[in-house]
Amino acid sequence: MRVRELKRMLLPSKFDPTGSYKDPLRVTTRALSFRVLTHAEVETYFEDRVLEVAATALDAWETNKFVSVVTFHLIGFGGRSTDRPPETLHAIEQNKLKEWPSKTSIDDRFSKCVSEFHKRIKFENHGVKERNIMEMFVPIGFYMGRCDPIFLQTMNNFGEARGAVAHTSGKGHVQKAVDPKDEYTTLQKIIASLETIDAEFDRLLRASKAPK
Repeated sequence: MRVRELKRMLLPSKFDPTGSYKDPLRVTTRALSFRVLTHAEVETYFEDRVLEVAATALDAWETNKFVSVVTFHLIGFGGRSTDRPPETLHAIEQNKLKEWPSKTSIDDRFSKCVSEFHKRIKFENHGVKERNIMEMFVPIGFYMGRCDPIFLQTMNNFGEARGAVAHTSGKGHVQKAVDPKDEYTTLQKIIASLETIDAEFDRLLRASKAPK
């Protein structure tokens, strides 16, 4: 994540203990920009890691027919029906030719699960709140015990604070001073908690690879 770069670009080089600055409007505007941009960085980090795990599991299946815990979760939480096999090997009706492979081949069904998961994460996920985390983490078999209530509440607060800036008029926000040190401290706490999250992603990545 580009935290150091964003801090250097947007926050004061030294924080005032009292939160008072010569140009409070400019400082507040930049602090709010820091909030929005770092939220995007955290969101991208989550998305990139879960998609990396999913893609690795799919590759392991397609190249070695290796089934991992990630594979099971992607199919189980993919949102697709797991119907029993059809009565015929080939589709009788022309309008069903396209969907028939997913009814008779687990390869096609699993590929679609991963493809739809990728679509949801990349184009439909918009945040880092608890509901977003559930949507991203659970389908790859993430051990949710790593996400304690404090972490989830912190992410909810972080998402709400970002939304307050991104989805409402900026005029009211810049009129109320924002302490840049508070913005940086919040992000530092989140980054510290991500060490445990990152370790779980690493575990899942190893588990999703076919043995050599």
